[in-house]
Amino acid sequence: MTHLAADERSGCSKGATVSGTQRVIPGSAADSERSAGSGGGAPASWKVMPLHGPQVQRLLIEWISLVAAFVLTGFVVTKWWEPSAAGAAETRLHDWLAADRSSGPATRAAELASALTNPHTKQVLLIVLLPLMLWAYRRWHDWALVTTGLLFEMTIFVVTSKLVRRERPVVGDLGQAPTFSWPSGHVAAAAVLYPGLAVVVFSHTRSTLWRCTFAAIAVAVPVAVAVARMYLGLHYLSDVVAGGILGVLSLLAVHAALVRARGGRPLSDPTA
Repeated sequence: MTHLAADERSGCSKGATVSGTQRVIPGSAADSERSAGSGGGAPASWKVMPLHGPQVQRLLIEWISLVAAFVLTGFVVTKWWEPSAAGAAETRLHDWLAADRSSGPATRAAELASALTNPHTKQVLLIVLLPLMLWAYRRWHDWALVTTGLLFEMTIFVVTSKLVRRERPVVGDLGQAPTFSWPSGHVAAAAVLYPGLAVVVFSHTRSTLWRCTFAAIAVAVPVAVAVARMYLGLHYLSDVVAGGILGVLSLLAVHAALVRARGGRPLSDPTA
């Protein structure tokens, strides 16, 4: 009986551990990584998907919740905020910016700042970052953080904008954008893209110089885009505030999903 009990304990120990004392649950990310690594060829981390079914399902629920929240808030803004004293103050701010608006250096600088989150800018950055991040970090998670965050906020912006249909300010000679005003998609994208890149840098380096540089970019670019969009007469103040909130919430939602898919391990953990 003693020998049988010892054998049973030994068998349980062997079935519950891999490479020492690490427990691997079948179907988990660790199990996927072990299976990918056993096949040879590419590094195992390249074969581990950054998100799994449960995380995608939760992101979908959060997406629906944010669409509902921003649509409801947009209706409140258009029906009650705009006719109020706060809405009148917002219009006066737009008129004050319009009084100084021209085709001079200030407008060109605003156009350059706004272009930091134009669709072409985002597409080029994502195409360039994909091979660079895969080569540098040997995993998909960092690129997925930025790309999925942008897709998450962009789809919320498109649906919300088309449902709320808030008219943009009167721009005058500078033309009129083809989409609606609430919320600001440019600011939302800036609040995902550049802070997202800062999260990637903070996850992979301890360099004070690099961290401070990307932290400054993460704050400065969204603020610059917000000011530029208002100066160009494309948004009211409430639009850019809503866009900033949408971008931050989108980045946080995707970041949390990636961490959950890794079993709670932070993105600073170098393994997939």
